[in-house]
Amino acid sequence: MARRSCVVLPRAALLGLLVLLPCLLSGCRASKGPAEYIFGLADVSSVEVRRVEEYPARLSAVVRGVLRDTCTRVDSVRQDLVSNNKLVLTVTTERPVREVCAQAVTPFEITSPLMLEGLPPGEYSIAVNGVSTTFRWSGNAAIPE
Repeated sequence: MARRSCVVLPRAALLGLLVLLPCLLSGCRASKGPAEYIFGLADVSSVEVRRVEEYPARLSAVVRGVLRDTCTRVDSVRQDLVSNNKLVLTVTTERPVREVCAQAVTPFEITSPLMLEGLPPGEYSIAVNGVSTTFRWSGNAAIPE
C-alpha cells in the first residue's frame, strides 16, 4: 500500500492563509474609496489677463475652453515660471473611469489669480495648455495688452 504524504501547516500559517484568502480574491481593497479617474489636459480656446481692481493691484488669467463630455471637469490649475518673462499655466481635467457620460461638448471658464510677487517689471507672456497672450507688469500694477 502506497503511503501518502501530508503537509501539515502550523496553526498560525493556516490562520494567516484564511485571513489573506478573501483579500486575494477581492483585490486587497480595504474600502471602496473614491472612483478611479482619467486625468488629462483641458482643451483651452483662449486666455485673457485681467486686472483685479483692488489694492494692491493683482492680475488673474481668465481661461476659456471646452470639456469633451458631461462627466469631465476641471481638476487643477498649476502655475510655473519657466523663464524670466514666461509663465505657464497647466489646466488639468478629471473624468471618472466607470461613468457613462453624454458626449456633449461643454464650455468652461475659470479665473486663476497670477502669482507675480517678486517678479521684476517688464513684459511677460503666459501660456495655458498651448494658448498664449502677453501683458505688462509694472511691479505693483499690471496692464494687459
